[in-house]
Amino acid sequence: MSWKENPLIQSPKSVTMGTRRNSTSSLNANTQLLSEESTYYGSVRSSRGRRSRFQRGLGVIEDENDDQISYDASIDTELNDEDEPKVTVEAEMKAIVASSIPLSLTFFFEYLLAVNSLFLIGRLGSDELAAASLAVMTFNVTGMAVFEGMSTCLDTFCSQAFGAGKYNRVGMYFQRCTAMITCISIPIFALWYWSAFFLNYIIPETHLLVMTQQYLRILVVGAPGLILFETGKRYLQSQKIFHASTYVLFFCLPFNIVLNYTLIGWLGFVGAPIAITITYWTMALLLLLYVVLIDGRECWPGFSLSKAFKKWGPMLNLAVPGLVMIESEYLSFEILTVFAAHLGTESLAAQAIVSNIGSLTYQLPFAVGCAISTRVAIYIGSGSIHSSKVAVRISFLVAAIVGTATCLIIIIFRRQFSLLFSSDEDVLAIAIKTMPIIAVNQLADTVNIIAAGILRSQGRQKVASYFNLACYYIVALPLAYLLAFKLGLGLSGLWLGLGAGISLLALSESVMVVRSNWPQIMREAREREDEPEEVIIDDESTIASDGSAASSLYEEGI
Repeated sequence: MSWKENPLIQSPKSVTMGTRRNSTSSLNANTQLLSEESTYYGSVRSSRGRRSRFQRGLGVIEDENDDQISYDASIDTELNDEDEPKVTVEAEMKAIVASSIPLSLTFFFEYLLAVNSLFLIGRLGSDELAAASLAVMTFNVTGMAVFEGMSTCLDTFCSQAFGAGKYNRVGMYFQRCTAMITCISIPIFALWYWSAFFLNYIIPETHLLVMTQQYLRILVVGAPGLILFETGKRYLQSQKIFHASTYVLFFCLPFNIVLNYTLIGWLGFVGAPIAITITYWTMALLLLLYVVLIDGRECWPGFSLSKAFKKWGPMLNLAVPGLVMIESEYLSFEILTVFAAHLGTESLAAQAIVSNIGSLTYQLPFAVGCAISTRVAIYIGSGSIHSSKVAVRISFLVAAIVGTATCLIIIIFRRQFSLLFSSDEDVLAIAIKTMPIIAVNQLADTVNIIAAGILRSQGRQKVASYFNLACYYIVALPLAYLLAFKLGLGLSGLWLGLGAGISLLALSESVMVVRSNWPQIMREAREREDEPEEVIIDDESTIASDGSAASSLYEEGI
C-alpha cells in the first residue's frame, strides 16, 4: 500500500476572521483505504461553490456512506504500529525516482546557468575572465550559499505544514522566509556594492577589482529575483510540485544563452551580469505565473506584509543552522582551490577539471536528497512514524544505488570527462590520477546528502551544522593540507583529506538518522504547527463558499 493511502491527514473545518480552527476528527472502525495508484502531477485542486479535494498528499479513508473522515495527528501523542498505514518499498522507490528526475534537471540547469556567462566572457580576454570568475566566486560564497542555506528551513516548515493539513501556513512560511532572507541580505548587497575595498586585501590588481565590483553591483539588482525563485521553488516542492522549476529553467537557460551572447557582444563585460540579472527576475516571474495560472495556488493564504515580518524566531532557529551547513561546504571547496593554487599551474588546472566534474555529478544525489527530505517531512507532519521510518530505510537504499552508479561512471569515463576541459597532457595526467578519489568521495557524499536531507525534514539542522563544521574544518581541510604539502601527495592528497572528512560526516549523520527519536520528532512537529497563526483568506482560497474548509482527498503524485 503506498503512502497516498495514509489516513493521517488533517481537514481544517473552518476559518473565521483569519484564524484557523482545526476540526476534531477520528478514525472510523469500518473504513477502507483507497487502493488506486496514481502518477498525477497536480497539487491541490479546488472549485468554487462546492467542496474541493486535495489531489496530493498522504491518503484518505471513507466510511460506508462515502463521507470523508480525516485524522488529526495532533490528537494522539503516539500511534500504535497497527494503526499506521503500511507503505511498500516499490511505491516509495517509484515516488522518489519520479520526483528526483525533474529536480535533477532543475539543479543541472541552474549549474549551467551559473557557468554559461563565463564561457562567453572568456572570449573577451583573460582579465575579463579573471574578474568575472572572482565575482562569481564572491557571489556564490556570500550570496548563493546564504540564499540556499537559509531557504532550507522551508524544507521543514512548509513540508510539515502540508503534511499536517495546515495548507495556508505553507504560503505564509514562504512569505516569511522570503522577507527574512531579503532583509538579512541587505548587508551582503552593501558588501558587493563596495567589494573593491574588501577584495583589495586578496587581489592586488586594481583593474580587476574595478571590473569585479562592477559585475557584483549589477548582481545586486538581480539577487532579490533569485531569492524569490529559491523560496518559491521550495514552496512548490513542499506540495510535491517538483516539475515547475524545471519548466521555468528549461525556458530560462536558452533565454540566458541568447541574452548573454547578445548583451556581451553589444555591451562587452557588463553584458554578462545584466543578462543574469534579467534571467533571475524572469525565473521568479515565470514561477509566480505558474502558481497563479497552473498549480500551487491553493496553499496561498493571501499576501500580508505585516505577517511576513513577524515570528522570525522559530524560522531563524532552522535557517541559521541551514546556512552553516551550506556555507561550510561552499567555503571548504574554495579553500581547497586556494590550496591547489600553491601546487602549481598544472595542479590548479586539474583542480578546475575535477571540481567541475564533481559539481556536475553532485546534482543527481542532491536532487534525490531534496525529494526525500520533502517526503519524510510530509510524513512527519501527518504524524506517521511508520511511513517515516520506511521512507528513511528506502532513502539509504537509494543512496547506495545512486552513489555506486555515480562512482562507477566517474571511474570508467574519467579520461573522456577530463578531455572535455583540457587537452594538456600534464594537466590530464593529474586529473585522471585524482578522478578515482573523486569517485569514492561522491559515493560518501551521496550518503551525506541523503542523511542531511532527512535531518532537515526532521527539523534537526542544528545537529547537521555542528557535524559539517567539525568534519570540514577540524578533519577534512587540515588533513588535506597535511597530505598534499607535508607528505607530498599533491592534488590527490587534497582530495583524500576532503574525502576523509566527507566520509566521517556521512557516517555521523547516518548514525543520527538511524537513532532518531521519532515520537519526540513528531511532538516537536506538532508543537511547531499547533502554534496559533492568523492567515489571510482571499476569495480564491481553498475555503469553500459556505465558510468550511475543503475536504481532503490525497492521491500519490510526487
